[in-house]
Amino acid sequence: MTPFRFAAPLLALLAVPAAEARQQPAPQRVDVAMSNFKFSPTTIRMKPGAAYVLHLTSSGSHSFEAKAFFAAAKVAPADRAKIAGGKVEVDSDAPVDIHFIAPAAGTYPVRCTHFLHASFGMTGQIVVG
Repeated sequence: MTPFRFAAPLLALLAVPAAEARQQPAPQRVDVAMSNFKFSPTTIRMKPGAAYVLHLTSSGSHSFEAKAFFAAAKVAPADRAKIAGGKVEVDSDAPVDIHFIAPAAGTYPVRCTHFLHASFGMTGQIVVG
């Protein structure tokens, strides 16, 4: 027998895990629009451990504060700088994307921190479960 006859099956077995690792499902996109003292949707639902892209848009200047959520989620290293103190600032015509793995089950509050926006109803929640 030639050495190739032994090497070929071994190489095939080693290639299987690498191919499976590359076939991760794409992150699910979650769109949140901010306008006139409201979030749309007001309740965001996710599954624990699933990959997501939070796509934030705004018709004016707003913030998306979810301190406990961002502290518990596994945010992609490239997106961590977009979050300051558990808050993302979003200006009109400048959408922001945050890639992350959803944290453990729970309900996480969301609000806009701009002056009086939360008082006028700009609040919501992220429900993971």
